[in-house]
Amino acid sequence: MDLLQRKLTKAEWESIEVPVNIQEQRINELIKCGFHDVQLKKNYTMSLLRHLKISYTKAIDKYVYTNYLHSHILRIYAKYKLNELLLLKKSPTDTTTKVEDTNVVVLKKADIIRFTNTEKQITDHKEDMFEFVVLDLLESMLKMKNKKTDDDDKNINKKWLFYYYTLQIILKYNIELFNNQLRSVVLKLLTKLEPDVNIPKLLSMSYEIIERNDYLLKYADETLYDHQKQLFTLCKRPAPKLILYIAPTGTGKTLSPLGLSEQFKIIFVCAARHVGLALAKSAISSHKKVAFAFGCSAAEDIRLHYFAAKEYTKNKKSGGIGKVDNSVGDNVEIMICDIQSYLPAMLYMLAFNKKENIILYWDEPTITLDSNVQIPLHEIIKANWRQNLIPTIVLSSATLPRREEISDTISSFTSRFAGAEVHEIISYDCKKTIPMINKEGFVEMPHYLSADYTKILEIVEHTKKYKTLLRYIDLSEAVRFIMYINEKGLIKKRRYAIEQNFPTPDTITMLNIKNYYLELLGNLNAVDWQNDIYENMLESRIQKQLSNIHIVGKDAHTLTDGPTIFLAEDVDKIAKFYIQSANIPERILKEIMAAITFNTIINDKVSIMEKDFQDGTNKDEGKEKKKADAERMDPEMKRLMNKIEEMKAQIRTVMLDSVYVPNTKDHLYKYSSTMKTNNTTNTTSFAKPFACDISEYNVEQIMLIDDIEDHWKLLLLMGIGVFSSTHKSDRYTEIMKTLALEQKLFMIIASSDYIYGTNYQFCHGYISKDLEIMSQEKCIQSMGRIGRNKLQHDYSIRFRDNALIKKLFENDDNKPEVRNMKELFCF
Repeated sequence: MDLLQRKLTKAEWESIEVPVNIQEQRINELIKCGFHDVQLKKNYTMSLLRHLKISYTKAIDKYVYTNYLHSHILRIYAKYKLNELLLLKKSPTDTTTKVEDTNVVVLKKADIIRFTNTEKQITDHKEDMFEFVVLDLLESMLKMKNKKTDDDDKNINKKWLFYYYTLQIILKYNIELFNNQLRSVVLKLLTKLEPDVNIPKLLSMSYEIIERNDYLLKYADETLYDHQKQLFTLCKRPAPKLILYIAPTGTGKTLSPLGLSEQFKIIFVCAARHVGLALAKSAISSHKKVAFAFGCSAAEDIRLHYFAAKEYTKNKKSGGIGKVDNSVGDNVEIMICDIQSYLPAMLYMLAFNKKENIILYWDEPTITLDSNVQIPLHEIIKANWRQNLIPTIVLSSATLPRREEISDTISSFTSRFAGAEVHEIISYDCKKTIPMINKEGFVEMPHYLSADYTKILEIVEHTKKYKTLLRYIDLSEAVRFIMYINEKGLIKKRRYAIEQNFPTPDTITMLNIKNYYLELLGNLNAVDWQNDIYENMLESRIQKQLSNIHIVGKDAHTLTDGPTIFLAEDVDKIAKFYIQSANIPERILKEIMAAITFNTIINDKVSIMEKDFQDGTNKDEGKEKKKADAERMDPEMKRLMNKIEEMKAQIRTVMLDSVYVPNTKDHLYKYSSTMKTNNTTNTTSFAKPFACDISEYNVEQIMLIDDIEDHWKLLLLMGIGVFSSTHKSDRYTEIMKTLALEQKLFMIIASSDYIYGTNYQFCHGYISKDLEIMSQEKCIQSMGRIGRNKLQHDYSIRFRDNALIKKLFENDDNKPEVRNMKELFCF
């Protein structure tokens, strides 16, 4: 992580201009609109009427059902002999209108013509329309339920329960213009089938029905997180306030300023520059007016983005913005700055705005606070806190110390601002499971951590207090524990039974299951724990990975669905280890290194000639301009330019044989030839191995870099990028960032300081054994890099030292972050 408080580079300026993708833009818009309506729900799923772009009326809704959907219902009911359920009346004696009235609907002639003209669309695009998705699920459910099996005493085939549960959940989604008649019919059928639902059986299927259920996420509503709703509501209250904003990583905390900026001016401060740049990119894509204060010693150093410019000169040739007057900041909505630049940024914003209209949003304030020694940045942090004039402060972090732990900080704030309020927002969103894998390859869980039940009770209480840990409780293992306790009759009180905690199918959610697991674990008989539960659960667990260190060899196939991050203190050591582990023959290494050496010589010559070319051309006109006007160029410069192009053309393409590139077809054949490569089983670790996508162009870019060592280039050929403090190559780092963002790298190796604010989407992570001294808070931050995308993939966090896992679940009364915060965030 780059903690240098310096000005932005040209590459960094260029990076923020790259628009975010459509999905990210939708999230940004949701946050902005959600500030004004925190209950806002958006759903982009296509319904039949929405696809046809026809307005809703009750008559049209009924017409659609009668003419396009009812025949499907009739066929399905007839096929599975359920026709009597079509006649769903209010009561057995009620002879009034049926709920499903299929009498002919009379529409206006214009509406009939519109439907006639669009009938082919309905036929051709059924798979895109939610009504037909529901019909397919309905038929699949009845087909599976109709099968006769010996699955259990009630002859229930559990597969039908998957579709039953899915329909129960997705029919509650806010699908715009979804056909109400169809919804009514399907819900009534589900109600009729409810007596056949075996809740314990359904709970035992939680992995399949929740974690591996693509329907639940694909069609889900997009809403603000609860912590964002609380934040927006609190900030609208007109009083000085300190908000301790605690929520899991990857749940939108860093984007929350987009919403706040709808009403307030924001000063976003963070020690890690890449965090601010990520926000800047989203803000600019959302047309927010942004300013930057990086490496500033005075307000004169602040720079405005073009959108924020109020006074500027125009470029005579292009007609666009020329030189910006950075001293005029009336338009600035979001000021993004590093720690060093906060005070100049604050004074700059106060020159144009009332302090009551400004929010200081301090992201990850505990960065560097895990250190037991004072560093230069600490003095700057102390000065910023003491000289701050902004009365509304948000301290945002997944691992921010709790209110009771930083009473001195709170007192210093309330004494500075009269009538100040202090609020604590604590969220523990839990929509996916990211299991912890110990060094032996087993999933680690709280109930495996001690044979002493007294210790287990302490672990349970700690986890309840820090519920962000729920994310790392494996759902399958939690359910296995729950089923064992219930089936063995080891429950102390009836209120802890499955049926009491999950009265209906829709109460079976990931969060409810994990909370129930904790309740159950904390309310057992100590004798039963000692004599039965602990040993049986420990002995019956199944090893998830045979090993977890041969990443570029026989273990590569366990890294599925997306990129992996390897966090270590000694990054260089890990990088060199994986070069050795690849077992690339000496002959191939020599050929590659010879090509790299040759390219290095060429690059050196090109660099010298390009400097001569720059010096020899008009400095007011760029090189690209000179190339365009080659006819008018000085002959000597023209010859030099041609020579440069000739030299660049000699660069040798360096590609590694795919057998040495993890998870390519040839690599898998060599190391895992008997491995399953489809997704037909639940052992998804062996289903979708993830490989890099490094193009020839990417390789050529790296080969042209002359300020990194050759082994970094070799690693790239294997799909491995490295973020290391041992090299200072901005070009290499920017290329790695781009490849990481586009998920083209197989793995990234980085130091633990890299963790804060990284928005790259990793599916697996390694925490090296040389990080055993890492603080509890920083470990949780490290784990937060995994599982940040919306999709429900296979995830894992693999520890090379089991002691660090145990540390996560132990109370720590001497956290360095708390100790330093008390020292620095006070007067």
